[in-house]
Amino acid sequence: MYAGAVDERRLEVFGAVARELSFSRAGLALHLSQSAVSQQIAALEAELGGTLFDRSRRRVSLTPSGAALLARIDALLGAFAEARRAVAAARGAVEGELRVSASRTVGTYLLPPLIAVLGRRYPTLRLEISIENSERVVGTLLAGHADIGYIEDNVPRSGIVLQPLLEDELEIVAAASHRFADMTEVPPEELEAESLVMREPGSGTRRVAEEHLQAVGLMLSGLHIAAELTGIEAIKAAVEAGLGVSILSRTTLAKELTLGTLVSRPLAGTPIRRSIFAVTVPGATQLPAARELTTLLGDVRL
Repeated sequence: MYAGAVDERRLEVFGAVARELSFSRAGLALHLSQSAVSQQIAALEAELGGTLFDRSRRRVSLTPSGAALLARIDALLGAFAEARRAVAAARGAVEGELRVSASRTVGTYLLPPLIAVLGRRYPTLRLEISIENSERVVGTLLAGHADIGYIEDNVPRSGIVLQPLLEDELEIVAAASHRFADMTEVPPEELEAESLVMREPGSGTRRVAEEHLQAVGLMLSGLHIAAELTGIEAIKAAVEAGLGVSILSRTTLAKELTLGTLVSRPLAGTPIRRSIFAVTVPGATQLPAARELTTLLGDVRL
């Protein structure tokens, strides 16, 4: 094993001991014996030329040198991970770790079957998925905590590149017993008499819906918003319970439409359509796994 790999492992062991303040608990977390943990820490201390842990009392504690290393451990391990990603990208290999940040519609309803396909094709690939609203997805990418992002609207932020992949449609969603069930489409003015259950500010769904309603003469501030919820499942449950109507993607409604608990109707006039984008940061490592996942998503038919 080359020295760089040994150094990284020692840092991982140090991080575990520093978190647990116990050699035995760190060993359990890392599937190592206590003696193996002690050997790794001793080797790291010899390499760095300083004692990292005070073992003189019953409880293990960090020395000033250990505290200084702990403050840098995430950056050091992140550098190793980034180096591996860069090498894998240069070789065109689909392996290692892929960090994905996706908006709630994409992450919950579109990505799971695609991730399963990718996992079957590349068993050594490790996927880390975070599901957030569109604004937070962009923030996660800009902070360097994700390799690829997917959102459903054009977030006005600099420092990112948006690649349109496919189009999605939002519709008016109501309980099956609601008067909208008898309509083939919902005239915009009918929403003025309804309570709305909306996504939270920062959501791509919320932004697209709000912009479209404004375009047909309806200001959100002039409508009755009964609730703002961060989860799509929570919104659907609230609509089923009769709290109000909502505006959601048909992609999120397959189960409820099949069961007949909700109805979905287009807004009369022009449909509420939006693009789904892949988001990257210029200059960041473009992993082959990310490119393949983006291709799979672009091939989805809604």
